[in-house]
Amino acid sequence: MRKWLLLLLLLSACTGSQEPPLPALVAAGSGSEVRFYRARDLQAGLAAPVATWSKDGLQDLAYWGSQGRLYLLFLDRLEAYATSGFSEASVPQNLQATAPLTGCAGGYLRLGQNRLLVHCPEAGKAFLFPPGLEDPLEADLTGLEGPLRLALLPQGTLDLLAYMTPSAMGFRPAQNPGGSPRLEKPLDLPLAQGPFDFRADGSRGRLLSLGATATETRLYTLLGDTLQSRKVLGDFPGQARLALDPVAGLAALGRGFQVLEPRDSGPQEVFLNFAAGLVGQDSYLYLASGSLLYVYDLVPSPPQRVALPSLGFPPQFLAFIPVE
Repeated sequence: MRKWLLLLLLLSACTGSQEPPLPALVAAGSGSEVRFYRARDLQAGLAAPVATWSKDGLQDLAYWGSQGRLYLLFLDRLEAYATSGFSEASVPQNLQATAPLTGCAGGYLRLGQNRLLVHCPEAGKAFLFPPGLEDPLEADLTGLEGPLRLALLPQGTLDLLAYMTPSAMGFRPAQNPGGSPRLEKPLDLPLAQGPFDFRADGSRGRLLSLGATATETRLYTLLGDTLQSRKVLGDFPGQARLALDPVAGLAALGRGFQVLEPRDSGPQEVFLNFAAGLVGQDSYLYLASGSLLYVYDLVPSPPQRVALPSLGFPPQFLAFIPVE
């Protein structure tokens, strides 16, 4: 009996329906602005932003919790903002650092343990920045065929350059393609579309990617020296993204969505197209479709939709920011 009581207490500490809710903001970005919402408001179907930042040309955003910074990527620069002053009532623009870039259309950000990756695919370049954005290192992309997706895989004290091409997945030192540690595994079948998205889950030492064959969208997982793949998102291959929190869960989204962890939900909402997704530390799943934000509690299986607020603009990027 005591074991069951302990299990119930542990589950109640991490469920989507927390009491009290985890104080947090959800940052929602488009190509021209970033809006900040209280997570608990979104869960209640409310969508009055705490703050709105005008950010023309925004390409991506990422919150680095251990560094207390929010990073915004633009066509011509990377910006770092301190989040120490963020609260559920105020979001001050405390710009800490800026780094110039050239031609980063279609660029995106990926976090490592010590470095921040900026990949500018149209320019064919990638850079590893320290938290303060000083003295970036340029990654050596020699031999990596496009279209290409990149991430950073923590291993010991290193941030290895992880990659997914249409025919292989692997990792290697960022500036030494022939160095160690390195590993490359061929896909069982080359991709017909993609890769669409690529994430490193440093907590489990695994790489996750989405791509499509001629008939289906597949999730590829590289763990150790084993590469596995499985069909996700039903029978409609096409653009897809991953939403990952190492503790709260993993989901694929695009034409519909599918929660993969902690429990597989199977394809859901298959007639909707989702452009952005976020698994929050509060165990809620936030999915953007046009100007609507679908909010799901991840504790039930399949997940339960709890709210559908209208944000008034179509987000392309989402980030979860715990606050005091």
